[in-house]
Amino acid sequence: MKRARPSPVISLLFRNHISVTKTGQILRLFAFGLLAGAVLSDSPAQPLASSPAYAGGPIKDGCVDCHQKTTADLVALFSHSTHAKSRVSCAKCHGGDAAAEAKEKAHDSTLVAKPNANEALKMCGFCHVQQSAAFKDSRHFPERANVARLDCIKCHGAHTIGNQARSFNLGLFCAGCHGLEYLPELPERFQQMLVLSDDIRLSMRDLTDDGREPSQEVVNQRREVRRRIAEIVHAADLKGGLEKIPEILKLGDQLKVTIEKAR
Repeated sequence: MKRARPSPVISLLFRNHISVTKTGQILRLFAFGLLAGAVLSDSPAQPLASSPAYAGGPIKDGCVDCHQKTTADLVALFSHSTHAKSRVSCAKCHGGDAAAEAKEKAHDSTLVAKPNANEALKMCGFCHVQQSAAFKDSRHFPERANVARLDCIKCHGAHTIGNQARSFNLGLFCAGCHGLEYLPELPERFQQMLVLSDDIRLSMRDLTDDGREPSQEVVNQRREVRRRIAEIVHAADLKGGLEKIPEILKLGDQLKVTIEKAR
């Protein structure tokens, strides 16, 4: 079964290398609109304990028990994320006391409910050490005061990590800055790499939506492609990326063929 893909406008912009400078304001609106789409998952809401992420049985978690009543949509979004499937609890990122029954005790001094950029980087960096270190050494992390910067959440989302909406487009999100004002647009090879990333994500989604579990070969190939892309993006490595991307594109095309055969 064929699934919906990003709009023809998006495909034209990144497959045919149309200058984003000429349509800067429109692209900025598109990019941030799509980021919002990534936060609003297209998966149906369901209780966390009954989701596939917790097929092994309910987890006693005071955060989930309480927020299932007060912010059920948020819990449902999280239940489909990579973090939920890996059984990463709310307190692992946000702190607090998940075992406490009273809100005052649960929301203790360690709780960071709505992290700012620095707090988000610290949260994610606790587990993702190498990625965080590369990002902090990159041009995406200016140290000058009063300069807006990216953080993990702006690109990856928060509660929907690993389960972006189909409408999300990584290349167009990056074009929300690259190609506007003083930033030059991304080189064509970079754009091709970002298109590849989205193509693989949607192909994997199609596979699972058809009720087929990816083989270990597919999982390993995808992990390797994502690792190589992440090394370039987290470090904002323009020069090194231009040298590495051709091999990534080759591996990605091989992966797409393997996924197609599995269907």
